[in-house]
Amino acid sequence: MDPDPPVRLSHEESFRWLQGRRVAPEGPVPPIPSRRPLPDDEDPLGVTFFRTSLGDVALKGVTLPRTFFGRSEIGPMSCEGSDLSESTLSWLDFVEVDFSDRDLRGFHFKGANLFRAKLTNAGLGRSHFAGCDFTAADMRGAKLTYAQGVGLGSERISVVRSTGTS
Repeated sequence: MDPDPPVRLSHEESFRWLQGRRVAPEGPVPPIPSRRPLPDDEDPLGVTFFRTSLGDVALKGVTLPRTFFGRSEIGPMSCEGSDLSESTLSWLDFVEVDFSDRDLRGFHFKGANLFRAKLTNAGLGRSHFAGCDFTAADMRGAKLTYAQGVGLGSERISVVRSTGTS
């Protein structure tokens, strides 16, 4: 696996770092959009990862708010120390991704496979989940609104409880 950046990088530094690892396309750094990107936006608003694999490059210590991730495989990796706020995650497969202690408020998860994802103590308020699979996800201490908890009850979910049972 590629080494993580040494410190939290700026938006421009993050994009250039990813370009150096051939994960982001060559060219100018896309600006941070004024709003969260939506799956049906015709033109990408900012940084976009579509039909890509982010398995060998961690998103640890990067600043990429309002990024669109679509139809990709992500992981195994850690997002520790990163700013991915208000990003959209659409039809993704997360493979052993660690979102522990992360603020994921305002994220939009659509059709995401979060099998065995670590979401311990993650802040999930104002996030939206549609058609997601949380089988064996560790969500101990995750901060959800009541409506989110009720909504997740209808998803395919098997939450790992604090006793270690599922």
